[in-house]
Amino acid sequence: MISGHCSADEELALVEHLKGMSLTAGAKHELRSLLVTLVMLGGEEIARKLQFAGENFQLSQMAAIKLTEDTISTDIISEQAHNLEQYVQKLRNELPNLDSFSWRCKVFISP
Repeated sequence: MISGHCSADEELALVEHLKGMSLTAGAKHELRSLLVTLVMLGGEEIARKLQFAGENFQLSQMAAIKLTEDTISTDIISEQAHNLEQYVQKLRNELPNLDSFSWRCKVFISP
């Protein structure tokens, strides 16, 4: 267990900072356009790697926000229950149902 030492204002500022790091609608559109262009030019492997990197970034960012929000009102944090990897995996399991990942090329999405 870890004892929290941040003030409520610092915790709220962290959540807002993490939210500010999210992919904008414009960035998602540009990422999708780049993926399509790479596929059209025969760069499927590069596009696949780019999509995977984009997914990982977005999942990590979203998981960090959720983790911070879940732990903001608690004084004691369980390392087993409150860790980024666990939150990322939970979101990854929900990935097919998340509209925020609509920028991806479906050809690279595993069934």
